[in-house]
Amino acid sequence: MCSGRGCTARTTPLLGEDLAEYLPRYRPDSLLARETNGDLAVLLPRWRERVAAADSGDDPDEARRRLVRFMSRHLVRTGFTLVMPRWNGWTSELEEMAAVFGAYHPERAEQMRAAAALGHEPTGDRAVLTSYVDDLGPWLAAEYTRVHGVKAPRPELAGS
Repeated sequence: MCSGRGCTARTTPLLGEDLAEYLPRYRPDSLLARETNGDLAVLLPRWRERVAAADSGDDPDEARRRLVRFMSRHLVRTGFTLVMPRWNGWTSELEEMAAVFGAYHPERAEQMRAAAALGHEPTGDRAVLTSYVDDLGPWLAAEYTRVHGVKAPRPELAGS
């Protein structure tokens, strides 16, 4: 939950008492944004491969539907974290994320609202995926890098 003084963690205790009140407050700053979603540019080539592979599977429509759901959610969350430090808050609701993003980038607001809707009710339309990997995704990756920089490299996991 966020206020003008910062954000606190939202927790769901699985065992024992909820210790959220003991965690420090934090501000949704550029570092948090960058380390949360600052790797979209690195992901886009793999997304293009996944889109191409979906067309050749046993059930292309279902494969594309799964990709639309995944990519829609990822793009909306990335768009939101792009503007999160200026908005100074947090939400986990896709529609609210898209609305907040749209207030700062009205030229892309409709695309983000559509992506939020498709995150809940995906379609198997290849044109949606093409727009994500050829238009919205590259624009968002470039803007993210311009504003927040690139996510710090992570060591490769064994076997991945």
